Order: sequence, then C-alpha cells, then structure tokens
Amino acid sequence: MNNNNCISLGNVINVIKKISNNNSAMQTEIFCSIFGVNDINATTVNNYCIGIRAIGLEYKNIFENSYNNNQLLSNILSIISILDNKIYSINDESLDLINNNTKLSMVIDELIKIAEIDEHIENIDIFKKDNNYDSIKEILYYAILVNKQPIYTQDINIKFDKYELNEYMKVKLYWGESYISSLLELSSKNNVYACAELGSLEFDGEVSGKVDFNNAYNYYLKAANKNHPKACWMIANLILTNRVNYDFEVMWTYLNKSIKLGSAAGYNTLGLCYLRGITKDKKVNKEKAKYNFKIASELGYAFAFNNLGKMYEDENDIEEAIKYYKISADMNNSWALNKMGEYYRKNDDLKRAYIYYSKAIECPIKERNKYAYYNLAKYYYEQGYEPLNIEKNEKLANEYYKIFYNM
Repeated sequence: MNNNNCISLGNVINVIKKISNNNSAMQTEIFCSIFGVNDINATTVNNYCIGIRAIGLEYKNIFENSYNNNQLLSNILSIISILDNKIYSINDESLDLINNNTKLSMVIDELIKIAEIDEHIENIDIFKKDNNYDSIKEILYYAILVNKQPIYTQDINIKFDKYELNEYMKVKLYWGESYISSLLELSSKNNVYACAELGSLEFDGEVSGKVDFNNAYNYYLKAANKNHPKACWMIANLILTNRVNYDFEVMWTYLNKSIKLGSAAGYNTLGLCYLRGITKDKKVNKEKAKYNFKIASELGYAFAFNNLGKMYEDENDIEEAIKYYKISADMNNSWALNKMGEYYRKNDDLKRAYIYYSKAIECPIKERNKYAYYNLAKYYYEQGYEPLNIEKNEKLANEYYKIFYNM
C-alpha cells in the first residue's frame, strides 16, 4: 500500500511540516513533540516515518500512557508551537488555544482527506470530533497504535528509458573482461547509464589508469542532460572542487537540477554553497545553509549531519553538535567516527575514544578519515593504553603514521 494513502505517523509528520510556519522544522523535532521525549536518533525517526521499521513498543507505550493519563495536552501544545513557530507554555488556556488554532485545523482537515482514501479505515467519523484536541488525539492514536505502518516505496523522480536500461544491465550483469569496452560502446550511443558509470570510472582513474576529471565531466554531462541525478550533482561537484574549469552558472544550473531530481547530495552541496557565499548574490546565508543540510539529513545523507554538527560547533553549541556527529557516526561515517573519538579523548574517556578511532579505519577504504590513523598511532607510540591492554608498539604506530602522511 502506498504510504501517501494512509494515516501513518510519517504522513502526520509530513502534513505538520507542510503547514508549519517553521520551514526548518525537522522530523525529529515533530516526533519528539508527539511523544513528549527530548531526543531520538534521526535515522530511527526516518525509518519509523517511511515504514521501513514498525514503531517500537517503547514509543507505543510512551504514547499510550500519555493518551490514557491525559498527558497528551502538553505534547499537542508542542505541535502547535511548531506550527506557529512560537513557544507556548502550558496553562489554563492551553486547551482553548489548541481548539482554536487554525493551522492545527488545517492539519486535521488534510489528514481526514487522507483517511477518506485509506482502504483500511471503515469509518472516518472516528476522527471527526467536535474540537481540534479530540480529533488530533484520535488521529495520533490510529497512526501510532492501530496502523501497521505499511512499507513505503519512494517514488524516483526520473523517467527510465527501458531500452537503455536493458542494454546497460546486459553489460553490467553478463560482461567480464570487456566490461569497460562495452560501456564505452554503449556511451557512444549516448546511453545515460553507461555515461554516468564511465564518469565515475574516469573520476577514479579506472579507464586509462590515470584520473581524468575532464573526461569524467564530459561523460557526466551527457548523463546529466538526460536527467541522471548523480551526474547533475557531479557536474556541480567537479566545478566546486576546481577539478575542472570554474563556471558558476553551469555549476548552479546542474546543482539545482540535481535537487529537482531528488538528490540528497545536491541539497547538502547547496547548503555548503550558502554557507560559503557561493551563490548568485555572493552572500553567506547560514539559515538557508542549515535548512538545506536538514533536508539532506532527513534523506539520510551522513555528510549533512556532519555539516550541521560543524555549524553548531562553530556556534559553541557542543552538545547539539555532538548529537549530529553521533548520528553520522552511527551511520558508519569515518569522519564522524574520528570526530566522536576526538570528543571523548578531550573529555578523558580514552577507552571510548579508542573504540571510535578503530571503527573509523574499518570503514570502506576510500571513505576512511586519515586522522583516525594518526590518533591511533599515538596510542601505540607514546605509551600504549593499559585499560584496553594496548601495549606500546612503535612498529604499528609507524605504520599508522605512514598511512596518515600518504593519504
């Protein structure tokens, strides 16, 4: 069943985001308001909201307790705060505020429209109460405790050419030693998938044995002009990283095209452009940067969590920064794992720091953060670390130092 056609937690959150005055409201913020909790892993929220995972018993119990013990008033008031982008404190007038809130009424109306096409709901009158408070209570009760959270299939915002895809998959699945040659032949026919892959292969130096960014750009450009999301983003990335000649207009055009095609990397890069003033007006806009990082993070892009963490760290909000670094580290991002190691080392938790550094060098080789090798080398070279039974090992330390300096 399509997740757009049912009363699910994801749709409740999406409708609140849509109607909210607070354009930067995150899924995590709305989730925490609904359940009355202070914090939760953003990846977990995302999984709950798109139906990859059923809502955990812990959160079902939290909601059921608040529902049965009339503690839900405070949670719904928090939702009103998000909708109006204004902080409300609970008092004797809170119930009236909820019942008379226009935006909450709009949320309820939108969700009732969804309920009308939800084939599992026999009687939508259960949501049509005399006031906002009772209506949203019943909608939340159904979305969290009754609905089984159908598996969601995300629509891909591109059109597939069946013939081109079939020809590409033949090469991908069946060709061996002549694989790249076969891709080259397909690319000569302007096959979008072959062009995109050859762009990646040229970027890594796997066609001629030498990295060729200009060839990578040309292949990506062919694919981008046929609406390949990654290729559009890579055009922007190659320009921004000065791997090819700088052309702002081309970069800006293809970066925004990648976003229209649903690229999480595109949103993250647009955030970086706003953060660095690489825009048409050449002005830094931290709010727009943060907004785009948050969108990318909600799409599960690890680097966006890193960038949000760095923004909060620059604002000296270390506690908030660590929350984002931790999420990225949980996604096995090597840079974030090293960052968490640094955090614990600076707080004299050398045992936990060592664990994070070790995880950082276990990531895929092209993704490893070189500073994790440097930090591990210090454990082995300077004195070892007795609580972890790490003995001084200058040979291993030198090996790690060598890797660090050569990366």
